[in-house]
Amino acid sequence: MKSILGISVLIAITSAILGSLLILFLAPSDNTIQQLDLEEKCEKIATEGFQIQIKYSEINFDTMPKKDADRLRYLDNLWINDCVSKLPGEKIFEIAKKAEQDYYSGE
Repeated sequence: MKSILGISVLIAITSAILGSLLILFLAPSDNTIQQLDLEEKCEKIATEGFQIQIKYSEINFDTMPKKDADRLRYLDNLWINDCVSKLPGEKIFEIAKKAEQDYYSGE
């Protein structure tokens, strides 16, 4: 009788541990969600920055309209501080390329 009770407790504990590990494995972690949110934010920054940059053959803050120059400076700061410093280089190039491709494809 004691061995059956011991085995039952052992099975219950093992099931709880395995169930917990399975949930951890299958559920997306907060880090993954934050990473995807950051990538989406960076895509928007890259797209808007590219749209401003494409208007001018040369980026010169002194000759650009003040509104565009200020917005481009702001976007550059976001790009460096939020994207370049937190995402791998490969992802940065992928986002920049996507912004360019989306612009030229009309999306």
